[in-house]
Amino acid sequence: MKTFLNTLVAALVPFLVFGQMVKNADFIDFMEDGYAAVQIDGQWGFINERGKLAVNLRDDLIYNENVTTAIDLGVASMKYPMMIEERAIVKTIKEGITYYGFIDSEAKLVIKHDFLNVSNFKEGYALGLILSEEILGENKPLNKRVVRYYYDLVLIDKEGHIVKYLCGPFPLSYAKEKLEKAPPIIAKDLSPHLIAVKTPGGKWEVIQID
Repeated sequence: MKTFLNTLVAALVPFLVFGQMVKNADFIDFMEDGYAAVQIDGQWGFINERGKLAVNLRDDLIYNENVTTAIDLGVASMKYPMMIEERAIVKTIKEGITYYGFIDSEAKLVIKHDFLNVSNFKEGYALGLILSEEILGENKPLNKRVVRYYYDLVLIDKEGHIVKYLCGPFPLSYAKEKLEKAPPIIAKDLSPHLIAVKTPGGKWEVIQID
């Protein structure tokens, strides 16, 4: 009976705090773009400028106890969830590999989990790593396709449409053990309309994004 009650209370927590002034939070981040991340019992949500839970508690928002120190605009650089330009990154796991998408400020999935890594939005656009494959042939003795996997750095809009292919292809060994962590987005914001990206050859290239 005690276990059942504990489970029931845990299930009701999001409904008890949603739309109410948040209390007993484990952590609340600084507010940005009208929202601040809040952690309660290991789950994350967002409060609005009135201090009320605007996005219910969930376990697929992005946070990292130890953020990367490299030049990486992707998820590894994000210590806490962020709602930027009414978009927040969420994750899911498919066949052991983590993919990323975005929810809006009403917690609706507006960009599907199609990306190996993403950045936060800025000026209406975000960076993403999109996976592709090229069939090279067939291994007849094993009855298997011979496939080359790679990813490209793309620019996406707030609906998830690919606006521009920026850089690539980057070779990739598409195996679970190779994708325990998201491939980094090696790029630098230079101005609202310029970024510098590191090419597959290890060189830097300046790209206009508008």
